[in-house]
Amino acid sequence: MTNQSLMIANYINHAFIESQLERADSYNSQLCVVKFELKFDPKEGDRFKEIVSFMYSFLGYTPIVYEGGEHFLIFIHESKLHNVVMTIKNMTMSVKIKYGLNVHNIGITAYDQSDDKNELIGRVHKFFMKSKINKEIDIYYGTKFFEYSHTGNFENIRSIITQEPMLNLYGFYKEAPLMSKVEIIDFNSGIMNVKAHKEYLLFFKKQEFIYIEHVMIPDIMRAEITKINFDNGEIELDNLKFLDNSPVHRKNVRVTPHRPIQATVEFESEFYMDGLIADISKNSILLTTQLSKIEEIQAKGLQTKSFELKFHLDSQDNSASINVRAMIYKTFGNQIVLNIYPSSEMENEIIDYIAMCQNLLLLEVKGTFVH
Repeated sequence: MTNQSLMIANYINHAFIESQLERADSYNSQLCVVKFELKFDPKEGDRFKEIVSFMYSFLGYTPIVYEGGEHFLIFIHESKLHNVVMTIKNMTMSVKIKYGLNVHNIGITAYDQSDDKNELIGRVHKFFMKSKINKEIDIYYGTKFFEYSHTGNFENIRSIITQEPMLNLYGFYKEAPLMSKVEIIDFNSGIMNVKAHKEYLLFFKKQEFIYIEHVMIPDIMRAEITKINFDNGEIELDNLKFLDNSPVHRKNVRVTPHRPIQATVEFESEFYMDGLIADISKNSILLTTQLSKIEEIQAKGLQTKSFELKFHLDSQDNSASINVRAMIYKTFGNQIVLNIYPSSEMENEIIDYIAMCQNLLLLEVKGTFVH
């Protein structure tokens, strides 16, 4: 490639990056940047092309920008940092399952409106390098205000709370995470005091742990409830710990169907097996099926193959036919965990169904946990 060609490619990349920031500013929307490393071997060019093509498809055909060397950038719009982290984790897991390739050294950050191009790219590069240095962390992520390495820094949390005093508290009811918005009224020496709606206080009291989500912090926190004031709705939280993965992870809210859902699985366009959906999240399904079929999958080496999963979701006002590509993540007994890859339209149907199930549980909670 000539110097002029390199210069043109460089200008085009810079123009693309600046346009991504302009789009986020114009629509006041979320934007996250991902930087990762993917080694290229000229002898395996076709395999490299197939892997990148799979990534494009997995990310809904979001552009992957070649930065130079073995480094690539992805700009993901309309998605919070927490969701992007899970999307990239699921993508790398799928690449590992399908191609036997481990994608390490990944940095992810969220765009702040005070960022310029250099600040944003500099920050995602910093997180990428920290992932590269720390061999135990495949994905290093954070915001302008908070990063993975600050997980024990309560002064960092204090500065964030000053900017945004609201957060979400999660407890569990029938294995589903239920959320209540609360206001932080005090934070001192690692102890947080919040004010919650009184109808949920008895529900929170029955929780072994409570989980905390803050919009400016990329990790879920877990805490113990040490005191509840039923008169004024105040809850004291202590022993805060950060969790890279948690039962209430923002993208993997999981519910049990409110009534049985029959599903069929096809392989190479032919019926393969059927079963009942035991629980459902935005990107995975737990399917109970015939033990003989699971044993057959293992015997035939189909664990890395792609299947087609079909089922119906019936809500109070709607019935939707869902047809998604699925890959096996794990099998145990007569159950299979399937990673699913829905279209945007079907993803929205699944999200709406999960929200409906959570709302039904919230109504049940309000009726069950009363004074």
